[in-house]
Formats: sequence, structure tokens, C-alpha cells
Amino acid sequence: MEGRSDSVATSQSGSEMSHSETRNRTGMNARKRKFACVECRQQKSKCDAHERAPEPCTKCAKKNVPCILKRDFRRTYKRARNEAIEKRFKELTRTLTNLTSDEILKKIEEEQEIVLDNSNFTKEKVKQLRKSAFETTEIEPRSYKTLRGEPISYSTNRKHTDSSPLTLLSSSTNFDPVHSTNVMTDDQLKCLPKSLGDVYLSSSDIAELFQEFATKYHQFLPVVDLSKGAERIYHLSPCLFWVILLIGLRRKFGATDLMARLSVLVKSVLSEITISPIIRYTPSDKDEPVLNVASVYSVQAFLLYTFWPPLTSSLSADTSWNTIGTAMFQALRVGLNCAGFSKEYASANSELVNEQIRTWICCNVVSQTVASSFGFPAYVSFDYLVISSIRVPNSKSQVDIPNELRQMAQIARFENQIVNTMNSTPASVTGMVSQEEKQPLLHVLNQQLSQLEISLEENNLDDIRKFLLLVAKVHLLTYYFTDVTSQSAGKSNGNIYEGSYSIMELDTSFETKRGLVKVYNAAVNFLIHANSMWEHDPTIIKYFPGLFVLNIWQSACIISKLIHSSLHSMLDVNSGKKAYNNAISLTFNASVLKYDMAYRSSGIMRSIWSLFANMYDAWKNDQKEGGGRLNNDFNLGITIKSRMSVNVFFDCLYILKEKCGMAKLERETKVSTAYNVDEEEEEDEDEEKKKKKKN
Repeated sequence: MEGRSDSVATSQSGSEMSHSETRNRTGMNARKRKFACVECRQQKSKCDAHERAPEPCTKCAKKNVPCILKRDFRRTYKRARNEAIEKRFKELTRTLTNLTSDEILKKIEEEQEIVLDNSNFTKEKVKQLRKSAFETTEIEPRSYKTLRGEPISYSTNRKHTDSSPLTLLSSSTNFDPVHSTNVMTDDQLKCLPKSLGDVYLSSSDIAELFQEFATKYHQFLPVVDLSKGAERIYHLSPCLFWVILLIGLRRKFGATDLMARLSVLVKSVLSEITISPIIRYTPSDKDEPVLNVASVYSVQAFLLYTFWPPLTSSLSADTSWNTIGTAMFQALRVGLNCAGFSKEYASANSELVNEQIRTWICCNVVSQTVASSFGFPAYVSFDYLVISSIRVPNSKSQVDIPNELRQMAQIARFENQIVNTMNSTPASVTGMVSQEEKQPLLHVLNQQLSQLEISLEENNLDDIRKFLLLVAKVHLLTYYFTDVTSQSAGKSNGNIYEGSYSIMELDTSFETKRGLVKVYNAAVNFLIHANSMWEHDPTIIKYFPGLFVLNIWQSACIISKLIHSSLHSMLDVNSGKKAYNNAISLTFNASVLKYDMAYRSSGIMRSIWSLFANMYDAWKNDQKEGGGRLNNDFNLGITIKSRMSVNVFFDCLYILKEKCGMAKLERETKVSTAYNVDEEEEEDEDEEKKKKKKN
């Protein structure tokens, strides 16, 4: 027993010695372990920071850089950081083309702060940056992408994370200040993550885009009741939900790829509603959210989609006319035109009735705005429901219509009266009233417009609604151009528009010229107002609806045409030139992507100005050679008369097209002539050589 106890004691003492030795060796190793600073680890060079501490190491002291010691530092940070910087560089090159110099410098400073902030490259964030897009699960996962394009993995048996990789890298890359009072609360912005096709958006992304829409876009067309909140809007209409997000992506930095992919998916949803809709007259957020449900909320989606259509590079590809027609037909199908009195809505609450009446008014407003901008007949129905709703509300009124929408409806109704008055003659080929009636009718409509302007000014007319009012004035006065026709177009050298123009044949000289001076001044005042909006808020032009940009382009064409006409001496040319240059800048800054319609319109305006200037100089030279007197009128006529209030705009495009075609034909003729001359010379040389050989 004593031997046994001795052996046990010996073993215990031995184990205690081994443990103490282990601890001593570990302590010695810990003391001997040397850590290199972050800079030396990145460069894979030797570091003497452990000897010089707390002073910086030798290499950092020479480079005059901070000497930082981090126990968990790994060089994977540098690779992940380089990948992120490379990605941001590619995004910058795609999006900086349409920014001004000041905006570019501001953007570069913000990106530099983000990239140089070491707190953005912590261990957890690097793991997320380098995470694979797919994970192996029992059910095949689907790949989604976040707001800024980074892939994340998702499967049906795994919860979504509420943050995207680049959201962690930069909480917000939006550089535009909030310039509107339509700010949604945190409760309204709460929403679960949503996915459509291969597009996935986290809760933070959805909140950011809804806030973007509320503060930047909603002011132009207040049709959506944003107080419902993002989550409730999704349950009422997934279509409206995704259209709002798509519009919010238009100006989001680095979201070009995501916007393109989501645009294709939204088109499919809208097409499905058009072809095979499920009608819901009284939709509720308790219903199952289905993509192809047609209701008052899907009509709102079509209206927003019409105001901010997909980006195109030509007017012929613009979808606004098609989508507003679909919106109007769908509104009639779900009964929005009789929401205030139909028995079908007896069970509907007052909130839904207000929603339906407000949407029906917006349908008429947007339809008339699109029609007036493109020169087409409008899908409108200014019925009693609309007229009674846009009157100034009294204490007995139960319909809650925003004041901005009431004003827009009044302006749209006046635009509709212009068309019905001036294009109401079935016996005429173009539908225009006779020459004897035109001048008195224009005077009456002009007086009515003045009264409307006074009435709107008394009811707090804001800049956006004044923009629409000035557009209506330009559209009205443009009808003075229809009194003018070209004189023997094509007499000079067989080229169209190279002859002079005359209004003598129609006997409307004085009144028509005075009207043309009025439309010139109206176009200048409109562009001055648009530029003042831009100066007051430098970011507002970036969120203009496509129709607003088109209105600016059209008014600029009127100015260019009249400055380079026989009315040149009667106009304030300096103001016109300044307004025209402002229009070029406005359309350029309204561009979302390079070579979209806004971008191309700024270049086309420069070409139109040069074209008319050359034509005007040629006309003056011809008049001087003919006797030194400018007897005929020039550039006051139009050939296109099928586009109502925008005839002048499409006539300018027609002239540009014809002139470019003639110039191209002239170049080809010169090349062909030169080629034939060279061939004849070569044949003559060959014949001379043959003769010499015979001799």
C-alpha cells in the first residue's frame, strides 16, 4: 500500500511538473512571438515594430505612414479591398458620363472616403464580400442580387439576411439632397425582403428606394397614397410595389445592371395584367398578393410607368402612348369612372372611393399630357365625376384630392379644350378650323388661359404645376404656325426647304406674325422657368418625367426656328439664344444613361441650330443678290400638320432628316463622280500607252 501511494504521489508530482513546464514554454513562446505591423504584412517585408514599440517601425517611419499592429490581420483584406475598388471603378465609369464637373468631384471625394475607411473592411464584411453566390442545401438554391448588384445566396429553408454586401460597405451612395417634404416615416418604410425573378431586395434596400421615390418622384404625380407604407402597398398590388422600386432605381448610383434586369421583369408583369388580368373591384391587403391582379392600384402602376417609361434612344420606341391607353382601358374595366355613385362600390369604404376617384383623375391628366406632347388624340373622359372633383373643395366635399392634382386636372382639361376647339372640323383634311374662325378662337382661348392662370396663382401654384401651365400656353399659341405654308418648296436646286417662305398667299400677315412673336416669347418664358427650377434645386432635373424633357425640347425648336426666320429683327434674340443654351444643358443633365433620348436630344438641338443658321444665311445672301431687299418671308411655314399643337417640333425633325438625307446624297454623288473621273483618266492613259507601243 505504501509503495502504491508513493507511485501515485510520484505520478501526481510528475504531472504537475509537466503542466508547469508546458505553461512556462507557452509563456516563453508568447514572449518570443513577434508581430509585424499592417503595412509590413501587406508588403511582405521584415518589421522591427516589436523592438521599437511604441515608436513606429523603421519602414513606416521612412514612409511616414501610420504603424498599426493588428493581431487578426490577414492579407485577404487587401485582395477583397482591391476587388471592391475595381468594382466601384467600373460602376463609376458607367455613371459619371452624364454628371457635371462639380458632381464628379463630389462623387470622387465620397468614394475615396468610403474606400480609404478601414472600418469598411472588417473580418465579417470581408467574409460577406467573398461569400459564394450559391450554397449547397437540400433544396436547390436560387441566386438573387442586391440593390447594388452583389450576389447573395438564398434558399427556401434559410432566412434572408437584412443587409447586402455593398450596403455594409457603404450605407448610402446617394449624393442628392432631399428637396421635398414627402418623407416617409420609419414605420411606413418597414417591409420584409422581397424577390422577383432573380432580383432580391433587402428591407434596407426597399426602404431606401421607397424614400427615394417619395422625396424625388412623387411630387410630379401624387397618385399613390404612400402613407399606406411599403409592406401594405405590396399586399394590395405587387405590380405597383415593383414599379415604384424600378423608378427609384433610375438615379441610384451603381444600380444600372439591377435596373435593367428589373425593368424586363416589370414589363412581363404589366404584360400579364394586360393580357390575362384577375379583376378586383375592391382590393384589400388581406387578399393574397398576385402579380396579375387588375385593380385601382395596378392602374396607378401603369400611370407611373407612363410618366417614367423605360429608357430608349428614340421617340418611336417610347412606350408612353401605349401604356396610358392600357391604363385608361383598365380604369374603365375596374369601374373607376363610376366609383362615386355606382352600386358596385356600396360596400367599399370612403378610403377606397377616394383612391379610385383620385386615380381616375390622374388617368385623365396623364392621358392628356401624353397626347399633347406627342400630338395624338387623347384617351380622356372629363366627365362630371372629374369636373366636380377638381373644383375648389368646400366643407361638404368628401373627396380628398391633393391641391396639386386639382391644378394638374384643370390644366389638362384646358389642353383638351384647345384640341376640341381647334381640331373640330370634320370637313377639313387635318381637322383644323377654317382660317376665318381660327384667329377669334385663339383670342378667346388665350383669354380663358389668362383667367385660369390667375385662378391657379391664387391657390398656391408651385413650380411643377406652373411648368405645365406654361407648356399649355406654348401649345395654344403654336397654332399660329398652321396659318403659314411654304412657298414652292423645292424650287431652288430641287432641294426641299431651300426656297423662301411666304404667308402672303393666306392673307394673314399681321395677325399671324404677331401670334408668332407671342409663341416665341411664351417658349422663352417657359425655358426660363424650367432653368430657374434647376437653379433653385440643381437635382430636380434628374428626376423629370420623360414628357417634361420632351416639352423642353419642343419649345427649344420653336425658338430656333423663329430666330432664324424673317422675324429675326422683331424678336429678343439674346434672350432666345440664352434660353436655347439652357435647354441643351437641361436635357443633357436629365439624361439617365448615355445615348438615351434626353442625351440625344441635346445633341440634336445643336444640329438643328446649325442647320437653321446655315439656311438663314443662305436666304439672306439670295435676297441681297436679288436686289438687296428682303421681300419674302422665310422659315415661317410648316409642312407637318398632323400633330396638332406640336406640329412645329416634328416639322423641325422632318427638315433635319431631309437635309441630312440630301447632304448624304450630295456626298455620295461627289464620290461617285470622282470615281468615274478617275476611271476615265485611267482609260485615257491606257489608250495613250497602247498608241505609243504601236508607234
